[in-house]
Amino acid sequence: MKKDLDAKLSRGTVRTLEAFSGAMMELLQTKPLASISINELCERSSYPRATFYNYFDDRDDLLNYCWIALSGRMRIDDLESTEPARRVDVALDMMADVLEGNAAMLEGVLDHNPVGGPMFASLRAFITRRSRELMRSCVDAERHSLPVELVADHYANVLMLVLEWSYLRGHGLTRSELHGYAHALLDGVE
Repeated sequence: MKKDLDAKLSRGTVRTLEAFSGAMMELLQTKPLASISINELCERSSYPRATFYNYFDDRDDLLNYCWIALSGRMRIDDLESTEPARRVDVALDMMADVLEGNAAMLEGVLDHNPVGGPMFASLRAFITRRSRELMRSCVDAERHSLPVELVADHYANVLMLVLEWSYLRGHGLTRSELHGYAHALLDGVE
């Protein structure tokens, strides 16, 4: 992404980002990612190709921004202030809130994009990256004899596995079941 999302964005930049991400999400609900062209995105968003390339390197870069926009700003500092025994549940709930808050849109997107396809791979990669960020910030280092980064990656992979099972593969777990599955899978980590 060519814009620094941590910097203060002008109203024009926000409007442009919203137009492109909105166009992408609308198109993904009607066709596979591989069928969406830059020209189509520009036409749908009412911006020229040059503007697209001022903001994004390519279609995949825009798709990654879409996931960022959908997830909003998850508050990692909330995890740091949470007691260590509850951090996995809180992180899992943060990610589940994003998926549940966008359930109708994601259902439409997944209807037109196969589970093994590039759109699904992009969403899975985003959720995994986000889970790693969340877990790296809150792993209780004193509790484990393994390197913190390794434990954080393990926790993030478990979160991704449980979220994918429930929300992306359609098994519809309750929050209590999500927590139970995650803890059952993590019990072997010491």
